[in-house]
Amino acid sequence: MRYPVVLLDVGETLIRPCVSFGEVYASVFRELRLDLPGELFERCLREVWEATSARIPAGVDRYNHEPGGDDAYWLRFAGETLKRATGRPADPELTARALPRLREAFGRASSWSVHDDVVPSLEALAGAGVRLATVSNWDSRLPLLMETLGLARYFEVIGVSSIEGVEKPAPEFFLRVLERLEAAPQQALHVGDVPELDLDGARAAGLDGLLVDRRGRLGGRFRPVPDLSGLPRIAAEGLGRGD
Repeated sequence: MRYPVVLLDVGETLIRPCVSFGEVYASVFRELRLDLPGELFERCLREVWEATSARIPAGVDRYNHEPGGDDAYWLRFAGETLKRATGRPADPELTARALPRLREAFGRASSWSVHDDVVPSLEALAGAGVRLATVSNWDSRLPLLMETLGLARYFEVIGVSSIEGVEKPAPEFFLRVLERLEAAPQQALHVGDVPELDLDGARAAGLDGLLVDRRGRLGGRFRPVPDLSGLPRIAAEGLGRGD
C-alpha cells in the first residue's frame, strides 16, 4: 500500500451544499421580512469571505482570530453581508435574530449532499485497511454534521480548523492530524479541491497532495482527478508521478 493514510478535505471534496449559500441567506431573511434575491446574497457572501481571508493571515483560524468563537464570527459575517446586500448599516437586532436560523440551516444534514462517489470510495479504502482522517477549514459543528451525514464512521480523526485553532495551508494542521494517527507524512496522501490550501499546505507538511476538480475549473497543470472513484487505486499504487 503506497499510502496507508489518506487525509481528505470536506467541502466540495466529500459534500456540497444542496442550494447556494446565498439562497439560504435569502430564505432566512425572507422569514424575517427582508426580501432580497439569493444571487445578491451570494455575491455579498463571497465578497465578505474574500475580504475576511485577505485580512486574516494565511493559516490563522478565522473562527478564533477575534473574541467570541464561531457564533461571534458568524454574527459579524452575517452583519457585514447584510450591510453589503442592503447598502446601509446592518440592523443589529435583525442580524441577531437571523443568526440562530442561519446556524440551524447550515447545520442540517438536509442542507448538504454527499457526492455519489464518496461512500463507495471510502468503503473501498477502509476495506483495504487505509486509515482516514479529515483536514478541513470549517467551524466546530463539522463533527456533528459528519455524524448526521453518515460519514463520521469512516474517519479515525475529524480534523477541524476551528477546533484545532489553525487553518490550512498551515503545515501544523496536517501534522497534528498525522500525530494523532501516529503516522509519518511520507505515508500519507491529502486530497482536496483548493490548490493553495490543500496542495500547497500538504506539500509544505511533507505529504503528497492530490486535487479533485468536480467542476472542471482547475485545468490540466494540477493534474486533478474528476472525483474520488480512482482514490482506492491511487492509495494502493501511488500517483504515478515518480512517487
